[in-house]
Amino acid sequence: MNVVTDLGERRRRKQWKFERSMLRALSIEDMRKDVQEQFFDQLVGQSVGKLYLVDYCLDIGIDAYLLGSEFGRFGYYGETAEQAQHRCIEEINAYIEQTTGQFKSWFTLDEVETTIQHEKSRAFILRWWNKGFAEGEKKYRLRLH
Repeated sequence: MNVVTDLGERRRRKQWKFERSMLRALSIEDMRKDVQEQFFDQLVGQSVGKLYLVDYCLDIGIDAYLLGSEFGRFGYYGETAEQAQHRCIEEINAYIEQTTGQFKSWFTLDEVETTIQHEKSRAFILRWWNKGFAEGEKKYRLRLH
């Protein structure tokens, strides 16, 4: 009995396996604290918007972490985090713009507040991308991928 497997399906399974292993190293509580400190220190109370935005930021943070971990293999082969970041700068910028856009749609932000929110989003995304990159590079070095 011969089994024919699709190369795309095999790649997806390998990618999912890698992402699951990377997510085991991620602390959602640490990320939740980071979201709170980065975006919501000045806001008091719980609102529907805040709860939604916290969840949204966690989702984007996880995506940035996984993207960084995926590019960790380039660190294993000798590239710096900055060099590897340039390979996926479009995805990173899309995450930043999406996060800024979510805050803009929930709160009425003027130009200065939008710029501040953009910088906060940028710092948050890059911080979690770098954590994912370091963790991914470590997994490749230990040959755990």
